[in-house]
Amino acid sequence: MSSSPLLVLSVLTLSHLSWANPLLARKTGTDLSVPDPKAKYWDSVPQEHVPLMAQPMAIPRPEVTRTAQVAVQALHDGKRLALRLRWRDADRNEAGRLGEFSDAAAVQFPLAGKPVPPPVMMGMKGDPVHIFHWRAQYQRDAERGKPGMKDLYPNQAIDMYPMEFADPGTTSTDEAARDKFSPGREVGNPQSYPKNGVDEIFAEGFSTSAVQEGHQSQAKGNWENGEWTLVIVRPLAIEGGSTVKVGSSTWVGFAVWQGGLGEVGSRKCVTMTWTAFELSDKS
Repeated sequence: MSSSPLLVLSVLTLSHLSWANPLLARKTGTDLSVPDPKAKYWDSVPQEHVPLMAQPMAIPRPEVTRTAQVAVQALHDGKRLALRLRWRDADRNEAGRLGEFSDAAAVQFPLAGKPVPPPVMMGMKGDPVHIFHWRAQYQRDAERGKPGMKDLYPNQAIDMYPMEFADPGTTSTDEAARDKFSPGREVGNPQSYPKNGVDEIFAEGFSTSAVQEGHQSQAKGNWENGEWTLVIVRPLAIEGGSTVKVGSSTWVGFAVWQGGLGEVGSRKCVTMTWTAFELSDKS
């Protein structure tokens, strides 16, 4: 009788198999507090190519592997860890209108510092993972402002859209009144508020993603000549979240979405095993 996919994944996780070479983050004297994908200091940092494949477990699944690998570099300054990711993507996609999806990428760490990590496919009940999820859409909103209905649909014809058209006598234009027309903001959903480019997410398996509020991570992506270059910066220690320690080893996983090819949610390319990761105390 053939083994189930979950059993196969468990075996791969427990045996610490990896398709990629271990990653090493060297120490730098450069302040990494501001992510910079084009900084010259990356030129001398070794990179590893981490293989990806179409996510095979959760439905809906992508039909083919759109992103076969991601090149990864890593540095730390004793306070923060910076990961630089590069992958091919023919078009820059930032979502917006219905049916349009954003390019995106994610980095995942085990939340608990156990010798054996949880399943790489977003952890398991009682053994969560900590995900740093960047979207080109979030970055666009932060840099150029969130597009309004007129930006997305310039030829629209409507009587009134409460969030953008003042109607003296019946609709207030103050922010508190506008929130009444945004149920997510009204109840405090962190997904309904402006982003700084990256979400921090806890997960304990498929369909359990929970966005966290009040984080200190940042991200900056640059698309040029059919390639994304993205830097995600996180504190080494995050209260209530994952911790990466200098001089010790942990594990890391990656995911990439090509929005222009219909990838969103579970339709993504992922690492199928954890990649060993170490922070060195040497430059």
